[in-house]
Amino acid sequence: MNKNLPVIITLFICLVIGSSCNDNKDDGSRGFMSTATIIGDTTNGFNCYLDGGGLVISYDKNLADAERGYFSFYYNEEDWETSTNGEKFINNAHVVTWSKYEVIHPISQEEANDTNVAENCQLPSLLGIGYGYRGYFDLHAGFSTFNSITGEKIQGKISLVYDPQEQTQDSLKLQLYYNPNTPDDWSKTQTDYETVSCDISSLVNLQQWKDSVTIVVKSGDKEKHHTKISKNDFLKPGKH
Repeated sequence: MNKNLPVIITLFICLVIGSSCNDNKDDGSRGFMSTATIIGDTTNGFNCYLDGGGLVISYDKNLADAERGYFSFYYNEEDWETSTNGEKFINNAHVVTWSKYEVIHPISQEEANDTNVAENCQLPSLLGIGYGYRGYFDLHAGFSTFNSITGEKIQGKISLVYDPQEQTQDSLKLQLYYNPNTPDDWSKTQTDYETVSCDISSLVNLQQWKDSVTIVVKSGDKEKHHTKISKNDFLKPGKH
């Protein structure tokens, strides 16, 4: 048997597809996906602050109505720049929105009592909590209901309530109330799972927080739902 036959076959395949097997030139294009906080406008551009660290600047107009979400970022190697304080960032990236998160704001126990948020509430299914970054933390659960007959979808009402008297320097305690708000005439439904973000920046002065804070979310079940956040991450980007 000809020992060079495998090499000959490989070279033949390369010729058939019209390119050289050694011609793997890098055109410099890059891409990744991340959860991010968006701050800016269509005139000056949008600063996309990535969870976990990093900054991407974009001028895509589709970001005008986005505050938090999960995005795809596309850029070229030459788009890397260095700021005056020595931090590297990506400039002029193209951004595609995969999922835009609704943003909720915690309310005090007094406000909750005045608005009766606890009425008609139930446990959301498969509740999970993401890490806290830059003034936000995320909640994942079955927060919406899908009408299997008509194709309509409705999101339930989500409230996070805090009692100022329950807080300690190393823990932020929140009570979750979820009202599915499903119309009575929806006879055949399915639960739809999604992510919402909680803006906790208003609570930065609620307590003399320690460097590391545990966020505890009570939902009425026996499972403990919690995540970690640094004291600095109570602040949104650009706030000091």
